[in-house]
Amino acid sequence: MLFGHSFDIVSVINHHMKNLYKKIIANSLAVNSAIVFAGSMVSNVGAYLYHLVVGRILGPSGYGELSSLISLLYILGVPTIVLQTVLVKYFSTCKAKNSPGQAKYLFRKMLKTIVIILIPVVIILCLISPFIAGFLNLSGSRVVLWVFFVFAISTLTALNSSVIQGFQLFLWFSVLTAGGTLLKLFVSIPFAYYGVEMTMIATFLIITAVYVLYFIPIRFMFRSKEENMDITKKDFVRYSLPSFLTLLGMTSLYSIDIVLAKHYLPSFDAGIYSSVAVLGKIIFYASAAIGTVLFPIIAERYAKRKETFAIIKLAVILVAIVSLGVTMVYTIFPISVVHLLFGTSFDRAASYLGIFAVFITIYSIVNIIVLSCLAIEKMHVYIFTCIAALLQIVLISLYHESLSSIIYINIGVASALLIGVGGYYLYGKNQHHHSGI
Repeated sequence: MLFGHSFDIVSVINHHMKNLYKKIIANSLAVNSAIVFAGSMVSNVGAYLYHLVVGRILGPSGYGELSSLISLLYILGVPTIVLQTVLVKYFSTCKAKNSPGQAKYLFRKMLKTIVIILIPVVIILCLISPFIAGFLNLSGSRVVLWVFFVFAISTLTALNSSVIQGFQLFLWFSVLTAGGTLLKLFVSIPFAYYGVEMTMIATFLIITAVYVLYFIPIRFMFRSKEENMDITKKDFVRYSLPSFLTLLGMTSLYSIDIVLAKHYLPSFDAGIYSSVAVLGKIIFYASAAIGTVLFPIIAERYAKRKETFAIIKLAVILVAIVSLGVTMVYTIFPISVVHLLFGTSFDRAASYLGIFAVFITIYSIVNIIVLSCLAIEKMHVYIFTCIAALLQIVLISLYHESLSSIIYINIGVASALLIGVGGYYLYGKNQHHHSGI
C-alpha cells in the first residue's frame, strides 16, 4: 500500500513536470531566453575569466579598487539602464505597430538629446573626480575619469541596444554581448599588468569598438522612411521618472554594498568582499537572460492588450530554478569555486559565498517582478525599490563590523522587498484583471 501511494505521488510529479516542460518549449519566452542565455553564458565565462585573471594580476587590494570603480560605473549607469528600459518599451510598441519608420524617428530624436545631455554631465563629473577618489580611498583621481568616459559610450550604446531588444533581435543581441565581453577579456589582460588605470583604459577602447558594431543589426531601421511618432515629452517623462527611481533602487541594492565595503572596510577585506560579490552575481547573470527577453515580450503583449500573467509566472519559476541550482553548488563546494575563479589568496571568500548567494537569488526573483511591473506600467513599484535601497544604505552605514553583517543586511532588505513588490503586483493584478495584467 505504501509503495502504491509512493508510485501515485511520483506519477503526479512526473505528469506536472512533463506539462511544465511542454509549456517551456512551446513558449517564446523560453526559446528566446535560450538564445540570449547561450550568448550570456559565453559572456559570463568571458567576464569571469576577466575577473579571474585581472584579479590575480592586480591582487586583493588592486582588485578591490577596480571593483569599486566598476560598482561606481553601475551606479552612474542607472540613467543608462533607465533610458534603455524606457526605450525598449517604446521600440516594442513600434514593433507591435510594425512601424520601423517611427523607430527611426525616435532613434534620431533620442540620439540628439543624449549627446546634448552627456557633454555637460561628463564635464561636471570630471570636475568632482578628486572628491570621488578620496571617498573610495583610491590611489589617484585620474582613474575615475575613465569611468566617466566608459559611462558616456555605454549610454550611446544603450540607444542602439534598445532597438535590438525592442524588435526582439535576440540572436544579434547575444552575439554582440558575447563578442564584446570576449574582446574585453583579451585586450584587458596585457593592460592589467600596468595597473588599474590601464585596465579601465582597455575597457573604454573595447566599449567604443562595440558601440560601432551595434549599428549593424539596426540597419533595417535606417532604410525605412521616417514617420512621426505620437509621443510627447510629458508622456516620456511620466514613464521615465518612475522607471529611473525604480531602477536606481534596484541598481543601488546590487552595487552600493561594494562601494560601502570599500569605504568602511580595510583594503584587503574590501577585496575579499568584492570577490564574494562577483562570484555571487554569477547567479544573477545566469538568470538575466530571462529578464532581457521577458521585458520586450511583456511590453509588446501589453500594448496589444494580451494576457501576460502566465509568461511572468513562468519567468519567475525559471529564474528560481536557475538561481537555486547555482546557490546549492556554492553552498556545497565554496572552496572549490573560489579556487577555480580567484585562487588561494581569496580563501576567506569561501565562508561567505553561500549566504551571499541567498541574497542574489532573492534579488534575481525580485528583478523579474520589478521588470514585469514596468512593462505593464505599474509605476508605483519605485516606492518599494527606493525604500529598500535607502534602508540598505542606512543599515550598512550603522552596522559594518564584518563582511557577514553586510551580507545579512542585504538578505533582510531583499526579502522585505520581495514581499512588498510581490504583494503590489498581485494586488494590481486582481484589481485590473480586465486589462490582462
